[in-house]
Amino acid sequence: MAKLEITLHEKGGDVTYKQNHISGQKYLDYWNMQEKLEDEKLSAMQIITLRLEYMASLFPDSHLTAEQVLKGLDPWEIEKTFSRLTGIVLGREESTEKKEQ
Repeated sequence: MAKLEITLHEKGGDVTYKQNHISGQKYLDYWNMQEKLEDEKLSAMQIITLRLEYMASLFPDSHLTAEQVLKGLDPWEIEKTFSRLTGIVLGREESTEKKEQ
């Protein structure tokens, strides 16, 4: 099972994107994004855009884009999905792979 998964609502039905390997660079990318969010005065739209871009970057093998993530999630799913994915990257939450072992 993949370490990270995101299911997006697309025209032909729901599509699940999976990523088996998450490099340590994604950990650093998260903290770089957090520094940018704290150091700069960004609008809510800019913050959401940065988070969407980060989520998409977690699935490079699928060539997933921030726009696909935005269009594929319901509004109430965006924050929850971001929290779940970053929780796994930061080691706060276990991926489904670890739970099954």
